[in-house]
Amino acid sequence: MPWVRDDLCVNCGKCIDSCSSGAISMKGGKALVSQEKCIKCGACMPVCPEGAIRPNSENPVLAGRSGAGYGFGQGMGRLRK
Repeated sequence: MPWVRDDLCVNCGKCIDSCSSGAISMKGGKALVSQEKCIKCGACMPVCPEGAIRPNSENPVLAGRSGAGYGFGQGMGRLRK
């Protein structure tokens, strides 16, 4: 599932417009991908001008690097620095 590097997200909303399942919303000025709604199509990734929407394979939480201090994804909420 795509996730969002919130340190790169600039609140442009292009990802929201590209999401056919309505899985992306804004929270605190940053995009948030809903685990329940996401159909894993990947349409949001290429439209992000900042490259903030990242593939699941780069999620630091899933890679055991939870101290990385960035990101939204997998329904885990915002990681704190």
